[in-house]
Amino acid sequence: MLVVALHDGFYSAATGAGLSNQALLAAVAEHLPDGTDLVVAPVHLDPTSPEHDHTAHQRTLAILDRVPHEVIPLSNGTGGQTRFGDLSAFQHLAKDSARVIKDLKRDYGSGAFVAIDRPFVGLGPHLSDDSLWNIVYLPRSSALHHADVEHTDWESRGLIGWLRAGATIGAISTHMRELLQDQAVPADRILDVPNGLTGAVVPLSAAPPIPPEAENGFLLAFGRAAPYKGFDDLLDALDHLRSRGVPVPHLVLAAVTDDGGPSAYQLHLRRRCSDLAVTLWTRFNRGIPGLLGHPALGGVIVPSRVEPFGRIPLEAFIAGAGPVVATTVGGLTDTVIDGVTGYTAAPRSPIALADAIQRALNADPQTIALMGLEGRQLAADRDYTRTIGALVEHLLDRRPMTC
Repeated sequence: MLVVALHDGFYSAATGAGLSNQALLAAVAEHLPDGTDLVVAPVHLDPTSPEHDHTAHQRTLAILDRVPHEVIPLSNGTGGQTRFGDLSAFQHLAKDSARVIKDLKRDYGSGAFVAIDRPFVGLGPHLSDDSLWNIVYLPRSSALHHADVEHTDWESRGLIGWLRAGATIGAISTHMRELLQDQAVPADRILDVPNGLTGAVVPLSAAPPIPPEAENGFLLAFGRAAPYKGFDDLLDALDHLRSRGVPVPHLVLAAVTDDGGPSAYQLHLRRRCSDLAVTLWTRFNRGIPGLLGHPALGGVIVPSRVEPFGRIPLEAFIAGAGPVVATTVGGLTDTVIDGVTGYTAAPRSPIALADAIQRALNADPQTIALMGLEGRQLAADRDYTRTIGALVEHLLDRRPMTC
């Protein structure tokens, strides 16, 4: 049997991790051997939660309907109101997940188990080393990305627990492999499970209409509304360009959340954008990636201060959007290569970002076209279905990963 535990991508898919988890489930369904029982264990979200997304949930159920499966919801102690939560939610989830795994081990005797992302980091110490089970912990980010001391200590103890339980730790990017090694995870206990896309980027709903000011050309930046996404640095960079007399297209900035209302950070961005040629969207919309195919789009900016992987450049490459400008952090360095697939800038440096954006605005059509070709090839090489197929084989047959 195969057990997949995840916090996003079942009842919702409002984050890059959630979209990746939906793609992972689709790949698992495609590669699951006949006769193998599949158990999906999602962190429960109640329909009353602002994070619950009925459309995303139905899409996940349709994916899983391709194969026989069982769903065992997990509790993180929030009454189904949030999929992530604080440290107490992580602690509650670890105990409930351990209870479920203990019952499955008793019922099945042998099998494989993969737990995905930080909410499950505390589960490892609750597991025993069992040679009849092959287990993988696959973090998509780390507390180290956010200088969160409390969570960093918890994460460190959790990783030790996973290793003692005989698990291998998955790395979604070169950056994550290096970070895990910095956290004292032995190199031979790290399994490369590079993130990627599954086929062409298809908008999950209709793209929202662009504002009239953007119809003659616009730049696009989007992602979760959090300071680490670097949106302040982007606004500062645009100010630098205007002070140089550089004509700057209208910016559509989708700094979004799927919770109850505008956050303090979103209100901060709104105040900053009020005097700029910027349209700010704050509510998550499944159609935003559809703007990557808009004929008026003149560039995609990814100004992150930290980024474990970063889906947006790959989505842009597949959609033919460009040029792409990104900071040289984390997983972005695997995909945005300066002068080859896009333009890069040091993180937390609005001046460097302004320079990179100016290079992109001045790029000639032939250069942009060549970058587009390189980007599409790079994205094609990141076939996530193939990667997860290899992971399933590794989990169920203990074969080495070859992707």
